[in-house]
Amino acid sequence: FFAPPGTTAWIALALVSTLALSGCGGVLSGPPMLNGTAIATLPEGCVSSSSITAETAGYIKKQTFTPVNSWLKIWSSTADRGQLVFSTYPVTREMTYGDHTYSDTDALVVVNFEYMDKLPVGVGNYSSAPDAKIKVTAQNVSSKGVSGGVFDKNGTLEISHMDAKYACGKMKFNDGRNMLEGNFIAEVARL
Repeated sequence: FFAPPGTTAWIALALVSTLALSGCGGVLSGPPMLNGTAIATLPEGCVSSSSITAETAGYIKKQTFTPVNSWLKIWSSTADRGQLVFSTYPVTREMTYGDHTYSDTDALVVVNFEYMDKLPVGVGNYSSAPDAKIKVTAQNVSSKGVSGGVFDKNGTLEISHMDAKYACGKMKFNDGRNMLEGNFIAEVARL
């Protein structure tokens, strides 16, 4: 949940969300969901939902959120590039950025990368090392008060599983002022 410093909107929303997920003292259960659809069979080694932690100096206190949407977008016109998208508000598979008006609790995380193999599976580095399997080219966190990058030349992106439907992995970027990390499962969107 994202809110500029000094606000308590995210605390109230967290409490309301906790109450909404609880009923008669228990947490609602069911199959894992991704982008509004139940995951029939969770791929081995994948988390059942994404958990992203982000912080931007002066704007977003370190907070963890479960995205409403998690996509790994691959375009047929640029088959050597991909984009991970995590958002706390609905984002379509076709449109990452739009005319969305951010509330105090909205966040959008985008990680762009290039890969050298047919499938982007492996550990990548933000640096331009020629032997990197995955080269992360940009990481961005957007919220009501800020839109900015995390410039960590030693940051990592690992895509540990990818099939026709899902991509799973973890990322960790921290430049001393801004940070972005988490484990994820994303729906593969070939565009």
